[in-house]
Amino acid sequence: DPAERRPVAVTVRLVGKVRYDETRLATITARVPGRVDRLYADVTGTPIQAGEHLAELYSPELIAAQEELLQALRTASSPDMAAAPSLADAVRATLEASREKLRLWGLTSEQIDGIERHGRPLEHLTLNAPLSGVVIDKAVVEGAYVETGTRLYTIADLSRLWVVMDAYESDLGFLRYGQEVVFSAEAWPGHVFRGRIAFISPTLDAATRTVPVRVNVEN
Repeated sequence: DPAERRPVAVTVRLVGKVRYDETRLATITARVPGRVDRLYADVTGTPIQAGEHLAELYSPELIAAQEELLQALRTASSPDMAAAPSLADAVRATLEASREKLRLWGLTSEQIDGIERHGRPLEHLTLNAPLSGVVIDKAVVEGAYVETGTRLYTIADLSRLWVVMDAYESDLGFLRYGQEVVFSAEAWPGHVFRGRIAFISPTLDAATRTVPVRVNVEN
């Protein structure tokens, strides 16, 4: 009989761990120095929805910046501005710069509009969740003083996960990007999960002679 070229089915068994999807993590930091007066999400593992309150921060610097905004707004509204066009342009530039500073410090456009409408500063800055997920790290407690850049929370969107497995050198010839993977987990005995290979590391671990292979899976 003539020889034929056919694909050979090979079962490759790998061991791995479930991890957070690193593209679905968010770190919430303090954008201004101040005191944490209230934590709404006060326990690691708390589920959170995008836009929900996380914490309230009292910051004298933030209050001073709001006062600058209100002073610029009062000056811009003065009748004297109509008689001095060049001065009016400078005041309007100062007003917009004050608004932009507050935006960069974490205030929403709605909060800034409210400050201008009511004519008084907000005593506390409310920090909101940028995405839905679970609080996997809470780095502060109520009453703590924080500096600009201090990490407050880490939130993970768990709707998708990574399964990272170790493949030996001899396995790599049977693995490719986009390949379907069937796996089971100790926490769910008898249940079969499916995913696809999304990444094969280009580097080899010299000690274990293995290469990390990442599978993206829906949670």
